[in-house]
Amino acid sequence: MKPIQAGLLALLLMPKLGLAQTDSPPPAPFSYNPASAAAHAIGAPFRALWKLGGHVPTGTAPDETEATGVIAFEQVQGASTRLGIVAILDTDAGYAFTPHVSADIGLPVVFVRSPFSLVTNHDWRYTTWILGDPYLDIRYTARSSGTSFTSILTGTAPASSAQKVFGTGRFGGDWFNHIEHDFKGVTPFLNAGAASGTVNRFILPRPYSLARPYQTLGFISDFEGGASFKIARGFNIGGSMYALVPAGPQKVFSRLVAPDSTIASDGNHHRFFDSAFETVGSSEIDRDNGYSGWIELAHVRHVNLQIGYTRSVHYAFDSVTVMLNFDAGFLFKTPSQ
Repeated sequence: MKPIQAGLLALLLMPKLGLAQTDSPPPAPFSYNPASAAAHAIGAPFRALWKLGGHVPTGTAPDETEATGVIAFEQVQGASTRLGIVAILDTDAGYAFTPHVSADIGLPVVFVRSPFSLVTNHDWRYTTWILGDPYLDIRYTARSSGTSFTSILTGTAPASSAQKVFGTGRFGGDWFNHIEHDFKGVTPFLNAGAASGTVNRFILPRPYSLARPYQTLGFISDFEGGASFKIARGFNIGGSMYALVPAGPQKVFSRLVAPDSTIASDGNHHRFFDSAFETVGSSEIDRDNGYSGWIELAHVRHVNLQIGYTRSVHYAFDSVTVMLNFDAGFLFKTPSQ
């Protein structure tokens, strides 16, 4: 064979020889992990819900960046109106089992300063405090691509009878849902909830529901839509519109008027909570709608501050609200966390 022909034959055979010498790796043996399969099956409904749409405006809840571990916070809510002041101090502790599921228990204490004093010969305002209804809540949270969804199921237990004020004397339940999406600093959101009455909310509290001057008993749903706007790092402003939609028989318990007291206001504009301690009636007695605006200072040395204004159109009623939240969860973390 001539040298040129031998060289051409070698070039033609080299790729085939290379392929013959390079074997594909054998396929990995099939393995079945029952725990992974079960987790995948259990999470399927939540993933389906997550795809439908779901972080509250920054600063309205304890720091949500933690994955798992102890949850602890102290929160003060206050609402000032021309009728009086209601403030609530809440102590909360819980645990985040996964980045998505957590549970809390809390004990609120309610403070009231009211003009409807039982002392009639002086222009005094009485101030009182009493335990609110302790609560247990379970949370599911999911986040993806700027969208956040949170669902909170809360149960409350009566700390006292209704005649002891600041509670309905009944067990209560509340289901609250929040979904939002961040568009580069503009974050529209929607909230929807259903409850056995106006339950105090300390996870994702909204300005219109902070330290209300009343509580209700009877089925009620609430809806809110709005947006928050990032002005600077950790500083936001926001606005929203809300509606409370009760159904069926209702009771309204005032936090301003003492039980068995005849000293009260006139109850204009359907404000039954300032005319009597307890009012019984149809769904009209606690229906409400209005709008809110707020500014937030978020996650500054574990402190969130929200200052808001709410106008109740139905009650022709204005309130200025303050929410101060101290996230104490960092006290229980190790340096590695």
